[in-house]
Amino acid sequence: MTRSGLRLGSIACSLALAAAVAAAPAAAQKKGGSLTVGLELDIPGFDPLKVGVYDTAANIAATLMLETLVSLDDNGKPKPSLALSWSSSEDFRTWTFKLRPDVKFHDGTPFNAQAVKWNLERQKDPKNNCRCAFYISNIVSIDAKDDLTVVYTLKDPAVNFPALLTRPDQNQTVHSPTAIQAKGDDYNRNPVGTGPFVLKSWTAGDRLVVERNPNYWDKARPYLDRVVLRPLPDAQSRFASLKSGETDVVWADEAEADNIMRARNDKTLQVLTYAGSGAAVNAINTKVPPLDDVRVRRALVMALDRKKMSQALTNGLARPASNPYGDGSWVKCKDDGALPEDPKKAAELIKEYGKPVAFKMLFTATPRGRAAAQVYQQLWKQVGAEMEIEMVDQSTFPPRAFQRKFDVIGWRIVDFPDPDVQMFANFHTGSPVALANYSNPELDKLLQRARVTPDEAKRTEDYCAISRIINQEAIWFWTFQNTYYAMAKAKVKGVPKLYGGVIDVSNAWLD
Repeated sequence: MTRSGLRLGSIACSLALAAAVAAAPAAAQKKGGSLTVGLELDIPGFDPLKVGVYDTAANIAATLMLETLVSLDDNGKPKPSLALSWSSSEDFRTWTFKLRPDVKFHDGTPFNAQAVKWNLERQKDPKNNCRCAFYISNIVSIDAKDDLTVVYTLKDPAVNFPALLTRPDQNQTVHSPTAIQAKGDDYNRNPVGTGPFVLKSWTAGDRLVVERNPNYWDKARPYLDRVVLRPLPDAQSRFASLKSGETDVVWADEAEADNIMRARNDKTLQVLTYAGSGAAVNAINTKVPPLDDVRVRRALVMALDRKKMSQALTNGLARPASNPYGDGSWVKCKDDGALPEDPKKAAELIKEYGKPVAFKMLFTATPRGRAAAQVYQQLWKQVGAEMEIEMVDQSTFPPRAFQRKFDVIGWRIVDFPDPDVQMFANFHTGSPVALANYSNPELDKLLQRARVTPDEAKRTEDYCAISRIINQEAIWFWTFQNTYYAMAKAKVKGVPKLYGGVIDVSNAWLD
């Protein structure tokens, strides 16, 4: 009797507590106000045909104005956005999505299945030659069965297909077909979506301003009246802007370890962090000497002491990585094929090569870029390799990468709910974004099989085998696991997990 009474009392208490917790956010959320976000980069635009692939700055802006069919919940699982529900065929090759009714683009035209179909077909059209097309090459066709039903037919099974539609990127955000056709080349800087905010003004290199969408389908949102996005490439300038009140939220990473620690010790500030999957990496152009010799590539990798690098560059904050998946991924490898850290063996491989080892490495023309360059240069010089530092503006980094105009270049594998999209794009023969210029039939076979296997354990085996080939051939090398950071004023509330480093303030509010 006593136990039952206690249990019932606990249940009643729990239910009351749950109700209070559930009610608290709604009661606490305040409407109004303006929020300013400091970005790492200026935004190149939003038309996939013009920009090819969105960077993190564009992703952050896209969350405000554009939407995807599916989004991620706090557990990293797919949840409804512009699509209310979805189902698949038994072989996972056909996926049917039921769309949200009564949604309009900012220009007043209806969002429907035809708009979704038009966006994807425009990207896939060979005449448009969009670099974005490779990321959706698995989609054979997309059909509008009626206004609110869209059906994807895939070349290969995709067991996690809804999760692949969640990133606010060049492929998955839905734009107004009417606006694209009306604006032509000008659309790149005049995006029209269904999102909670509408573009108000945009001054290149200075600021992009969005204002509350009065016709947003979720009548309770957004909470803010206005969001201002400001490109502030210099980390110290971003932090100073936060301290002075010029910005409310700023993008950050491990290279700003000192600022992150200062923010953690400042009661007026907060540090938002998310330990994700993926890694900071470097791609080696395997078609240019001396990097076309695997001995040289292995030597460069084996010369690196990641713990010392982390200490020198991030006060030990950055977590060393040995594969492309990271602790946040469901892919866990017992053997990822990582080469040992062995400067002595690295020097022997350089000597065995028998010719001078000299090459260039591309870094951003920023203080952190310079610091990283000097660390790499010193470690490689100790084993007999001469690296010339080439500093470039951040905006020229992606074009140089995609045009293969580099010897070694820094890059990043960002968080995806499934590794397939990025791994296939980065390493499969013929991919326009396979930066290493490397082709391997066995690697291709594993990449193809991993994307068609429903069994997660078997997929893990394939992805670990893929890691072993990449590591042994030393075509890319991983430095640090992805951990994402943002620093914000304490009054900023409602920012979700920083999936893929994207600071989503579309649902934020000010206390």
